Amino acid sequence: MMQNKILITVLGWEERFSASNEIILEKSTISKIILICFQDYVSMSGMKENHKATLDLAKKNNIELKEIKLVYGDSVSNWSIFETFFVSAQEEYLLNITTIPRETIWTLFFFLKKSSNIISYFYFKPLKYSDTWLTRNHKNPRLLFKHSGLIDLDKKLALFIISGFDPARLEQIIAFYEPHKIILFAQVGEQFENIKRNCNSEITNLNGDIEILSIDSYDIKSATQLLEDKYLDLKDEFNIVIDSQGPKVSSLSVYDVYLKSEGSIALAYVPVKDFHPEYSSGINPDYISGSFTINRTYM
Repeated sequence: MMQNKILITVLGWEERFSASNEIILEKSTISKIILICFQDYVSMSGMKENHKATLDLAKKNNIELKEIKLVYGDSVSNWSIFETFFVSAQEEYLLNITTIPRETIWTLFFFLKKSSNIISYFYFKPLKYSDTWLTRNHKNPRLLFKHSGLIDLDKKLALFIISGFDPARLEQIIAFYEPHKIILFAQVGEQFENIKRNCNSEITNLNGDIEILSIDSYDIKSATQLLEDKYLDLKDEFNIVIDSQGPKVSSLSVYDVYLKSEGSIALAYVPVKDFHPEYSSGINPDYISGSFTINRTYM
């Protein structure tokens, strides 16, 4: 018998945060909302209003709401909190990945796959991103806990990067890992001035073995296949680290390929300190939704 879903969402300051939750409740039967709040960002403009809107939305629809308070800059503590919060009870989850940090999406998959074969998701694009910067003051790249890959000391390192709009973030991870080979997956299309803003042009100034491939991260199936094919081509010669800096939905393809590699791939991310207060504006009502099937043969 189909259970009502539990909605997991991360408090954000963008307009699309509250709007996306409202649409999800219209489209899905939700029995409970889990609201993740990063305490080091709750003072940002728009956070207080969006927090209240979420509480009001739950009350209006007579839905239980549970908050999880995390600190974005303390990944060790966050992992422990998730480990305590999520038990192995059989539940059906729906992730609103619109404003969830990528490393948090992957961490949630790690815990939720212990109790769910299929996890539903929604993603909403904005109407526009900031014309200036999006993130800055990037920290040293990290490997996700329990997702650091299987390292063979006799192999070289290949770095897969799904590129985005932050050249400094791209440069940071390349400089940190100093890979023997770089595979840059550049988003196709002209949305959000993508061709002009996508930082794949930055990498052409670097020396070394660099390959640039086109990817449509919004087409999760084709993006997953492209990443998997490239992994299979290189896995015998290279240790592989993947970082997603492009569209948020690319994190789904990355985790799917990680599972298919049986944990051989390492998942990396570049934490940031500052996010633009006007990171985006508006919401595109043509959302992306689907179900993520967990490969339970590898846990």
